[in-house]
Amino acid sequence: MAKSLGSWCPISDGVVVAKLVAKQLNLGIIQVYAPTSDSEDVEVEKFYEEIEKAKGYLKFQDIIIIMGDFNAKVGNERVDVGPSGIGTVNERGSRLIKWCQLNDFTKTTLGDSGLGRAPEIEIKRK
Repeated sequence: MAKSLGSWCPISDGVVVAKLVAKQLNLGIIQVYAPTSDSEDVEVEKFYEEIEKAKGYLKFQDIIIIMGDFNAKVGNERVDVGPSGIGTVNERGSRLIKWCQLNDFTKTTLGDSGLGRAPEIEIKRK
């Protein structure tokens, strides 16, 4: 497994990208921690720019998973990006859904970890 880590690069305090290399395919994982809902919109836009920068380290053929705490409520309505989520959509959730649609990604919820916190959201290319 240690030989599988092709590279990793911290983009910012909230975004890091790792590339796992295998014989048949490469897996790119972008781990995120988004600004909170109290953050200014400019901070949120910078966060999405950092995700775009992280995607630049990966090839289009790679399987790309973006996961972590997006500090967003995406709801459980079925939209173009998948039905997973909790609660009702908030402003940050709408921004995340829009980003998924523009970048051809879908969302899934990994489920409650049993620690009493909200489930993490995983984003992957359709």
